[in-house]
Amino acid sequence: MALVSLAVVGRENEPLYLRDFHQGMPSKEGGAVAMETRPPEDDPFGFFTKSESHVNESCSLRHQFIIHAALDRFEEITGPLSGNRWRTPGATGSNAMWVGLLCPIEEVRVYGYLTNTSIKFMAVIEDGEDRRQPIRESEIRGLFANVHNLFVEFTLNPFSQLRSKISSERFDQGVEKSVRIYNETLASSSASKAGDAVSWM
Repeated sequence: MALVSLAVVGRENEPLYLRDFHQGMPSKEGGAVAMETRPPEDDPFGFFTKSESHVNESCSLRHQFIIHAALDRFEEITGPLSGNRWRTPGATGSNAMWVGLLCPIEEVRVYGYLTNTSIKFMAVIEDGEDRRQPIRESEIRGLFANVHNLFVEFTLNPFSQLRSKISSERFDQGVEKSVRIYNETLASSSASKAGDAVSWM
């Protein structure tokens, strides 16, 4: 399992930040950031390749469709007709903003988080080999809380353009670091579970 895509969507459902995360994420080599090239089957014409000067432009068309489909479910759950029944009574902080599993689509699951200012965070998490393995939602909540803090930091910058695409290197690097930590945690926990299963036999 791994987080493969993350989206920040504005009040009017406009995309503010869309990004894919692959297993071979960017690494620093000699001070320069070297990005993994997207497999040609995901981007045959080179429209979505990420250059060093542009952040927030590397989300595959497939993941954009998945996020768009999950956004409809997000609106059903959190819209005005829901009456805030999705919120846990008495919850505060990031727990009060946690929406949870929006929907499973093909081999991925989409989770959501809604801020008090109606900014939506969505994470696309790929199922592993064992689809019955539960995803620990506390780790996803922590990831969303970190990304929310980065978003607040971005909006507090007086030079940020609100309601437009997020083009901050600092925001992008912070999200990248949070996702890397989340994916490494998932990989280590699934490896330890596999080791426990083998040692039990």
